Amino acid sequence: MLRRQFARYLLVGGLGTGVHLLFLVISVELAGLSATSGAIVGFISALLVSFLLNYKWTFKSCKPYISSFWRYFVVSISGLMLNTLMVNGLVKYFGLWYFTAQLSIIWVVPISNYLLNKYWSFEIQSLGYVKSLPRRL
Repeated sequence: MLRRQFARYLLVGGLGTGVHLLFLVISVELAGLSATSGAIVGFISALLVSFLLNYKWTFKSCKPYISSFWRYFVVSISGLMLNTLMVNGLVKYFGLWYFTAQLSIIWVVPISNYLLNKYWSFEIQSLGYVKSLPRRL
């Protein structure tokens, strides 16, 4: 169960990463936004796609959407702040290109977010919701 769930989380994360990077590039290269603004646009786009897929497919949550979403949002905003600080630091202090900076740290936030989302955002017992799980004899 845990392997399958983590594999699904990685797939959703990969899709979310693609959405994030797509909107980052569009924002910076086509819309003329700064790298920071582009990262925020990419983040919001990925947030919506990832929440829905993680809620329904990865964690199969039975909690109300709003209960899970506000926690998912808090976890994601924390991840956004960490991501933004790291990208800005790599661009400003190490002279990396914004895209290279993003790619070099893109693995940090998903690991911490998986753990926080699994045990806080989608954890079904925190609000008294108990999913019927088959018991082994």
